[in-house]
Amino acid sequence: MAIRMSAEVAARVKDRFDNLSNEFDETAPLFGAQVSHLESACGEFSDEVATGCDTMRIGWRTVLETGTTSAGLIAGNTNALHVDLTAIDQDYSWQFDLSGTSTAAPPRNRGMY
Repeated sequence: MAIRMSAEVAARVKDRFDNLSNEFDETAPLFGAQVSHLESACGEFSDEVATGCDTMRIGWRTVLETGTTSAGLIAGNTNALHVDLTAIDQDYSWQFDLSGTSTAAPPRNRGMY
């Protein structure tokens, strides 16, 4: 028995994150244009705000690139894995040794890789 999203649900999730990734990607140039408008609106003082505008442009570009990549990865990995409940140690016959003193190898053939 495995837990996995239905194909319809997975398609909706993938579509939502694909759309989000595209929105982030399309927003980056628009945001850069708005920063340029801000800089030019300062008229003769544009040199005074240029450094701050560049910093803001670079920062937001990085945020939007990260959002684009992250949303794309979520879309691509949606429903790519599943949990096989028959391979789980249901009777708790094997547990991790958290003391740090055990050197024994974990038991084999328990559905673990």
